[in-house]
Amino acid sequence: MELRVLRYFLAVADTGSVTAAARSVHIAQPSLSRQLRALERDLGVDLFDRRPGVLTLSAAGRRFRPVAQDLVRRAEQAAEMMVAARDGEEFPLTVVTAPATLSYLLAPYMAQGGGVPTLRDAVQEEPNKVFDTLAQHSDVDFGISTSPAPAPLESVYLGHTPVTAQVATGHPWHGRTSIPLAELAGEPLILMTRSNAARLVVDEAFTRAGVVPSAVTETGSSVFAQALAAAGRGVCLVTDHARFDLTELVVNTPEGALTVPLYAGWDRSHYACDAIRSYVEGLRAYCEERLEVFPGMATP
Repeated sequence: MELRVLRYFLAVADTGSVTAAARSVHIAQPSLSRQLRALERDLGVDLFDRRPGVLTLSAAGRRFRPVAQDLVRRAEQAAEMMVAARDGEEFPLTVVTAPATLSYLLAPYMAQGGGVPTLRDAVQEEPNKVFDTLAQHSDVDFGISTSPAPAPLESVYLGHTPVTAQVATGHPWHGRTSIPLAELAGEPLILMTRSNAARLVVDEAFTRAGVVPSAVTETGSSVFAQALAAAGRGVCLVTDHARFDLTELVVNTPEGALTVPLYAGWDRSHYACDAIRSYVEGLRAYCEERLEVFPGMATP
């Protein structure tokens, strides 16, 4: 099965016409038709329902289309990697992760010049769907989530990132470096929605401690949560670096500091495994550095 024939098949599937497809791939129409027929003989199925003047994908063709797209995409990525290697450049990677992880971990890491190789793109997904998305999309190289990657993916522990209580300059807690979980319950809290990993960790900690917050405001944006805290509307609990001159306080629970675990995962047979491992190792070191800026904070 040749890649060029797969490209011909995809061109016909996209245009619905052998004539239009032949023009788009710069090949004579009779030659394209012969090669499509040969592909169907090799596969033992008809990929198209043929009617006068129009071609539509058969049931087999609809199932084969994403397979062909995946094979062509992988070939293109491999070619890009080889060109980068030839030119002495690092192969750029694509990651899938939660929006919060992108905000508090990957974006600051990239902004400080971290990451060899570099990221070319980031796909945003809910934490519990990260590795499903990785498995379904060949143009995504690795994922980062709050739970280990399932087998057969390779799974690597990255570290923990703190969930900090952030307060405005005029708040009575300003100047402190930590706060007990129980003391938080008496303050108006600004929390992320329950699709956010930090919120889940906060809820679990309150439940284990048998503590119920007196007042909670929910938001889907960590930046908005910080803005509300800066406006004096309460104490926000987020994983993001402090903004708007907020002060960060480590939240102490009976089990230790409040943190979110992070794991990276990828296909063990990925052609850029070495590049992925290199990037993940850099992120692991960055997670450790992130913890070091908080007095008394240690990796659980």
